[in-house]
Formats: sequence, structure tokens, C-alpha cells
Amino acid sequence: MPHGRLESAFVNPGGMENDHDQRKMQPKSPPNQLMDRLRRIARGTLPTARFFQRLKAIFIGHEELTAIVFWAALIGILGAFASVMFREGIHLFQWILTGEYGSLEHVATTRVGLRRAMVPVIGGLGAGLVMQYGAKIIAAKRSVDYMEAVVVGDGVISARTSLLRSVSSLLTIASGGSIGREGPMVQLAALVGSKVGLWNRAPMPRRRLLVACGAAAGIASAYNAPIAGALFVAEIVMGSYAMESFGPLLVASVSADATIHRFFGYGPVFQIPAFHFGDNWELILYALLGVLLGHLAPPFIALLEWSKARFKALKVPIFLKMGLGGLIVGLVSIRFPQVWGNGYGIVDAIMHNRIAGSLLLAVLLAKLLSTASTVGSGAVGGVFTPTLFIGAAVGALVGGALHMIFPHMVSESGAFAVVGMGGFLAATTHAPLTSVLMIFEMTLDHQIVLPLILACVTAHYAAKVYRGGASIYHDHLSPEGGETISGDWGVRSVGDLLKPVDAVASDLDSVGYILGNLPRRPARRVYLVNKDQELVASLDPATLRARIKSGELDPNAPAIGVSMPAKTVLTPDQSLTAALEVFLREKATVLPVTAGQWRTTLLGEVSRHDLLLALQDRIAGKQ
Repeated sequence: MPHGRLESAFVNPGGMENDHDQRKMQPKSPPNQLMDRLRRIARGTLPTARFFQRLKAIFIGHEELTAIVFWAALIGILGAFASVMFREGIHLFQWILTGEYGSLEHVATTRVGLRRAMVPVIGGLGAGLVMQYGAKIIAAKRSVDYMEAVVVGDGVISARTSLLRSVSSLLTIASGGSIGREGPMVQLAALVGSKVGLWNRAPMPRRRLLVACGAAAGIASAYNAPIAGALFVAEIVMGSYAMESFGPLLVASVSADATIHRFFGYGPVFQIPAFHFGDNWELILYALLGVLLGHLAPPFIALLEWSKARFKALKVPIFLKMGLGGLIVGLVSIRFPQVWGNGYGIVDAIMHNRIAGSLLLAVLLAKLLSTASTVGSGAVGGVFTPTLFIGAAVGALVGGALHMIFPHMVSESGAFAVVGMGGFLAATTHAPLTSVLMIFEMTLDHQIVLPLILACVTAHYAAKVYRGGASIYHDHLSPEGGETISGDWGVRSVGDLLKPVDAVASDLDSVGYILGNLPRRPARRVYLVNKDQELVASLDPATLRARIKSGELDPNAPAIGVSMPAKTVLTPDQSLTAALEVFLREKATVLPVTAGQWRTTLLGEVSRHDLLLALQDRIAGKQ
């Protein structure tokens, strides 16, 4: 039916009465009933549709930072979902391998002898087979760690490779491998950030930032520490606290923490009791504990590297290497079942003083051997949680000894264990501020702050003396073999930051025609080009709509007459610093990019936010 006939049927009162009489005389056919129902729904939902259009314009069509915050929140939520799926996957694989749920340390105690030893072997062999043959089946590329993707990559993470490694990690962790689950959880959340960046056609610096947002979301999901999650990525991975990047990291980590703990109902990682810290003179003891932990961290890192080198030297397939790593864990667990898993259960026992003295020392040595064997064999996982266990064990041993010597003057061993967790974490990661905040967010006890700061700072400086100041993440923050991941990864000119424009129209079109044919996604600006596709001017659709609504502007007026001439443009070969000068001079948030000084063909646009991110990356890379 032509549009004019539809319009007259709705506005003609007589037509409506006749139609009403016909309804009384005979029932309508099902297609007509359906059309009437759709019309009523459309009329009723029109205000709602307009509301969502405005909401979409606020979040997506606003300034660059607002859009980044929106994507960061979305990545945080989706990253939390990915983390939950991985957690539940561990429970599923654990049930398949052992037939039981619950903590791995408890599951290990229900088995004896070879029945206990064989589970890590089976899991290691299965994880290795997945790595060896799964990569061939899906033709997976070299795995790109999220740290590499942010620091020396282009922000692109392979989904197939990440998922394959996650399945391998599930087998290792669920079978009692002595490795942390936080590594794969962070990698999956970072993968979400990478895919959102690619879907949104974000420039390279913004893709890196979105990957970093995913990593922050993964850490917040794993440890119930949203501020520390954002700070970890800013301090260790990005090397910058600039709000251009730190703000989105906070949004992503807070969104992830709220999703996983408020929506899914997961509780804190550790149930840490309240501790009473003694007199101020005890601060000296905590500072000395930090010095001790700072001297112990480099040998721990060296042990992991030595184990990797020994396993790498074996001329056998990777599934046999990982099976050997599982065999070592299994044999150790015959005497010490506490070595199964990432150490959550044993840390909880240390905090509640259920294990201490010589038994704790023996478990600590056994856990060191098991962790070195699992990590060295090539198993996929993190070392964050094993690091927390080692710090807690050393702190508890030192605190227990001091409490025996000065029973009425020194705090109980659990207090030293909590501080030891932060101190050893700071010594291995060289991120004292992250360590302080993470332990504080876990305990929410302000009494711990002063001893924790002293221990973390002294541990950090003591550990910096060794290994040229390299942290446990040094290899992850450097390209493999000294080569870049995807060619010349550095953003060097404006052309590397180019992104598509929202809308382009002819300089011969009218204002009403342009506004009526804008894309569904809210356009912040419309560029006018001539018949040769050369940039002429730009329009602000929101301003034009307001002028038309007030009657100030005729919709049939030529668009060129109410446009802003394109006097300031960028070129692809322009340096980043030169482009920044233009942005500062013009006080602009977005500028168009043309082919060159003598050719004004519109190529795209560059935002000030992406430019600042690129400059931040280059400055951090030189430090």
C-alpha cells in the first residue's frame, strides 16, 4: 500500500468510523489482527524506543572517553562471565578425573599411594596431548600472552590458541597440578577485550588498552580486588598511571568484580581472620621480614627458570614432559597431599593457624618442588597464587619463631603470614603498590596497612639488587627471541591511528536529506566531500537538529551553507608529536585525515584520546 494511502487512512475520521463499523459486522482475518496488534505495540513502545535511542547516543555517540568507558564496562562484565566459565570448567574436569568436588587438597587426602600419585600424571599427559595435537588440528598460531599483546603487540589475541591453552590448563589444574588458575582466567578476559577492539575497529593503541581492560577484569574476578587488578595492569604491564588508561582499567575491574561477586555470588578467595598488631616497635620486624622475602624471591624465580631449561632440554614430546611434571607432583603428594592445586586451601590453613612449625616448613619445600616441576614442564597457568602461598608460609614461619621467643610482645604468626603474602608478591613482581592494595582489599583491615607498606617496599628494593632488576614477568613483557610479534608494532605516525569516519555526505545535499539518511549508529560529525571525494567541510548533526526544531533552520537549505570549512586536517605521514601540537592548538577532540598537503581526499579521522594512548605507549616503552 502506498505511503500516502496509509497516512490518509490514519487521519481521516470518516474512514476510521467506517472501519469501526466493518469490525462490528465481521471479524478480522488473522493477518489483519496481527497487523493491528503490531501497530498497537509500535504506538506503545515509541517513547521507549526514543529513550533507548537517546541512551545509545549518550554512551556510544558521545566523546571518545565516554565511549571508552562504555567498552571498558562491557569488557569487565564479559570478562567476568569468561572467568566464571573457567572456574566451573575446573570443577567439571575435577569431577571427571577424580569423581569428587571440593578443594583439591581435601580430594588428595581421600586417596592413598598410587591412586593419589596417578591423577596428576593423567592430567599432565592429557594437557600435553591437547597442546601437541590440538594445535595441529586447529592450525593454531604462536600463543600471544596478554602482556605481549599490550606491550609489544598490536592488541590482537588468537581465540583458537587461547581456548586451546585454556583446555590444557583445565586438565592440569583439575588434576592437582601445582599452578595458579588466575593465568588462564586473565588470558580469557583479555581475549574478550581483544575481540571487542577488533569488532569496534579500534586503532592499535585503543585495542591494546581494551586488552589491558580485559586483563584487569580477569585479575579482579580472580582475587576480589578491583583496585589492585587495575593497578597491576597499570604498574606492571602498561608502566603508566595516566588517567587516559587508568580510568578505563578501573571501570573494567570494578564491573568484573561486581558481576562475579554480586551477580554470581562468589565469596572472597581467602577467609582471613582479624588480626591484632602489636606495638609500633614491631614495624621493625615487618621491615626485616620484607628484607628476607626480597632475598628469597630471586632464588625462587631462578628455580622456575632452571626447571624450564631442564625440561626444555629433554628431547621428548611435550605431552611426555608434562606427564613427567605431573609424575613429580604425584610422587611428592604421596607424602604431602597439600601440594595439590594452587595453594588456596593451605593458605587458609596458615591464616587460621592449623599448620605451623616443621610441618609447614616441609610443606613449603614440597610445594616449591611441585610448582617448579609443573611450571617447568610447560603447563599453562599462573604463578600468582603459588607466590602468595610462599610468602604466607615464610611469614608464618618467621612470625611463629618470633612469637616463641617473645610470646607476649610479638603478634601471632597469622599476622606475619598476611604481611608475608604482600612482601613476597612485591619482591617477585616488583610492584609494591599493587601488592599493598591487593592484600588490603583481601583483608579490609586498616591495621595491616603500615606493616604491609614497610614489608612490600623493603622486599621490593632488596629484590631489585638481583637479576638486573628483572621481575618474574620479565619474559612476558619482552617479545620472544627479541623479535616483535607482528612486524613493526610501534605506532609512529598519524596513519597508524586512522579509523573510519561516522558519516560522509555530498556537499550538494540538503540538510534534511543528510539528517534523514544518517546511519543507525549516532554520528557525532558528518564530513562533506565534493564529487572527487575531497574533503570540503563538516557538520554537527546534533546542532543542526536543534536549529531545525527551533525553526531557525530550513531542512531544505543546502548543507554547505551551514557547515564548518575543513581548515585544519592531519596527514598520514605526520608525526605523533606534530599531531599533538595541532590538537592542542585547535582544542579539538577529533580531526580528519586527508591524503596529503596537495590532495585533500578524506581517508578517515584520528581522536585525541588514541593519540595520547600512543604517546603514552612510546614513553613507557623507553623507560
